[in-house]
Amino acid sequence: MPTKDSKFEHAAAPAAPNESGSLGTFQVRQFRMQQPRSSPCESSSTLAMVPDHNDGSEDGSSSHTRTLSSPAKELSAAAWNVRKFGLLLALFQVAFILFFAVFVQYDWDALPVSHRRSPPEVPHVTVISQHQSLDPSATVTNLSRTLQTAQQGEARLMIDVAAEKYPLRDYFSMYGDIQVMIFLAFGLLIACFKRYGYSAMGISLVLGAFVVQWATLMHGFLDLQDGHIKLSVITLISADFSIAAVLITTCVVLGTLSPLQYLLLAFIEVIFYALNVCVCQRVLHVVDAGGSIYLHTFAAYFGLAVSLVMNRPKASVRELKNLAHGSKVSELLAMIGTLLLFIYWPSFNSVLAPADLQHRAIINTAVALVASTVGAFSVSAVVSKEKFSMTIIQNGALAGGVAIGSTADLMIQPYAALMIGFSAGAVAVIGFKYVNPLLERKLHLLDMCGVQYLHGFPGILAGLVSALVCGLASKSAYGSSFYGAFPAAVPMQGTEDFAQLHAIYPSLEPGDGRSQWTQAGFQLIAMAVSVTLAVVSGSICGLVLKCKAFDPLQLDLMIDDAEIWSLPRNMSDDEESDIRDVLEKLGKILINRREVVRHSTSIKEQLKGLEACLKA
Repeated sequence: MPTKDSKFEHAAAPAAPNESGSLGTFQVRQFRMQQPRSSPCESSSTLAMVPDHNDGSEDGSSSHTRTLSSPAKELSAAAWNVRKFGLLLALFQVAFILFFAVFVQYDWDALPVSHRRSPPEVPHVTVISQHQSLDPSATVTNLSRTLQTAQQGEARLMIDVAAEKYPLRDYFSMYGDIQVMIFLAFGLLIACFKRYGYSAMGISLVLGAFVVQWATLMHGFLDLQDGHIKLSVITLISADFSIAAVLITTCVVLGTLSPLQYLLLAFIEVIFYALNVCVCQRVLHVVDAGGSIYLHTFAAYFGLAVSLVMNRPKASVRELKNLAHGSKVSELLAMIGTLLLFIYWPSFNSVLAPADLQHRAIINTAVALVASTVGAFSVSAVVSKEKFSMTIIQNGALAGGVAIGSTADLMIQPYAALMIGFSAGAVAVIGFKYVNPLLERKLHLLDMCGVQYLHGFPGILAGLVSALVCGLASKSAYGSSFYGAFPAAVPMQGTEDFAQLHAIYPSLEPGDGRSQWTQAGFQLIAMAVSVTLAVVSGSICGLVLKCKAFDPLQLDLMIDDAEIWSLPRNMSDDEESDIRDVLEKLGKILINRREVVRHSTSIKEQLKGLEACLKA
């Protein structure tokens, strides 16, 4: 509403008489406000059609205007909640700046050339790939015969790496792909609710910016080097993986949390996610290039544990599901996000794979994605016996990227990638159709975006398949990339086998000397650890989020952008109908006036002709 000092210029539109000689129930006016706006619903220059509902009321205000005005108490409470969120976010940012100033330094390859004390350690998988003649099953005698040639190749490789090997060149293109996935594609995908598009995309942006900094610190504290955290493009990629975990969890409870609760959820989850990554990668040495076990599975069941602990009654679950509907525009935006994720997912699954395994990871992921898309459409057509659901298709099409993540860089052959992808798409559709309603009815478990069927079930499928693939792996099939794909299979420190290998490859780090089936067992252990840690930590997080200090939303304020965002004013159906009637009447008036003008022009021409005749 305009302020007391606002100045307006009113230009009345021509009245359109109806049977009673009046325009109808609307007045058409042109407003140009010269003072700053006092409401987000007002514009500096708009053609406003204002309902004339005075009906003899003394104040002349419309009933619609009275409906728009909210109680002062509600406005102050909402404003205070937003301010608390902003203040806490600012405090976190100040803390991040201080921690970065004390602990974070550029990594070796980000320093000036003159400041690099020594070249980085050569990755052992890159060294192995240079010697294609090496058979991992060769005897000690055969290994010793190639010692001199291999050492010469090692020296040449050290020079090449010191001169040209930079993560910026090797990783930046994939880093850009992952940025598009996280900040654009994911934001579009979760903007699928008609009443929650602003909040979904806004929250995903601010949580992404927050988690990049917090995850860099958390992962760095678990891997300090000389008391500092080394920052590089690879560090930022690991932070993006943390963002993906937080956003996956957020999708489970999308629309049901306040901004303060979202922020607290991200803060808590990054702590436990970093711990889970540390356990899976450094203790269990899990084979999981795409993060299907330690990322997707963990994030899905962390979010489901949070939702379960929130303990909403059955009536609330039903009402929230009714509110969580989309429009044609929101569903199309979500489909665009799905297509972007489909395009860039191979980069996500291959970016952290060893250099000589990345090509295979890209191929397997792309093949699995096309198979899961076919599986989603075909199984959906069979089991639903109805029209296609955009939500089910979106999740089913992407499920193959999750299911192939743990084996993307392994020698599974293309036909197996197709099988994994198709199975993941089928599992996602069946989960949506049968499992989701059952959990809602029995446990009142609310999964707003079907995360369990895009990330949870395919993540478990990925863990089971990876155990089988690891158990069946052979050195003859992998050749020179065997120890790159299975670093825990490298012999232990101090053994004769490791000494022989280390003599040829000085950069080769000792492993655990695991057999193939031992590695398969560790894959299953890693999956169990991820699910258990996710459920326990998610339950703790859910209990914390229920505290009143963190502004839990009431049911009538959930899935509603208007709670924290300034929105353009949307007209009701009745108002739109009245405006259409007015426009039709105005159109008839303009047509009539054109006829009058045309008739008057014809009379003038006839008079001019008569005048000419009289003169003659």
